Amino acid sequence: MRIKKLSTLQRPTVLEVPLGSLPECVRMTGYARNKAYAISAAVRELYGESYEWYGFTLGEEERPEVITDIGLPRNAANLLQYARLDTADLLAFQENLRAGRLINGWIHSHGDLQYHGFSPVDETNHRTVLEYVASKVRRPVLKREIRIDGLTVLWDTVWDPEELKKGTVTVLTDAPVGRARILETVYGSFCFALVIGDAGWMQSQIVTKRRGILTGWTIYGTTEAPLEVLEPSRGLTDVEKENLMGEVQRKIRPPGADPPEAMERL
Repeated sequence: MRIKKLSTLQRPTVLEVPLGSLPECVRMTGYARNKAYAISAAVRELYGESYEWYGFTLGEEERPEVITDIGLPRNAANLLQYARLDTADLLAFQENLRAGRLINGWIHSHGDLQYHGFSPVDETNHRTVLEYVASKVRRPVLKREIRIDGLTVLWDTVWDPEELKKGTVTVLTDAPVGRARILETVYGSFCFALVIGDAGWMQSQIVTKRRGILTGWTIYGTTEAPLEVLEPSRGLTDVEKENLMGEVQRKIRPPGADPPEAMERL
């Protein structure tokens, strides 16, 4: 076949039916926001200098779209320049959460650095967190038509084995079918990514994944997202601040914080 103009070619329309949506803004409680800055303040007070640290944003299974708390795992490495996530931290931390609570993202600090954004290392961490939390926050977001070259439709209770050799995909029915369209469910999942600085700034992104259940068709996305702090907001109590200071001392250990003999045992 000879085609005179490429512009005359049209891609076949694929039927897509929206079923749901993923978050478009990062919603968090005032308590969670205040706790994030309190961790940075505790790091400076304990070690006399700013260091990157990382934690997990937490939500509830009933509403995973809201960050209600900040969880602090034992950080694998705290350096001046970057924090790198370890998948084992995610697993260990999730196992110790109370029933009904889940990880819905991650947060880290750039300390007093002037870079107010996400680095390539951060983007790698995005994907690590997303893949871990995907199964816990996923939901159907779309029905998407599947185009199959070589679809064979057979009906009746007995088939000729030779008929099964035809085509790439075979659909068996109990009645004659004149026309069929196959739609797969596309599941969407997400995680939040936050970065904060000692000066009080905060940047947020939403990292998403959409995946077709039959074809494995997958699309990843990362978008800058507005931050919405829910009211009423509250700060940490004196008891909570004291407990947090102890937790930071145990879990955030910048270079030089541990004696050499302790480092050799790690």
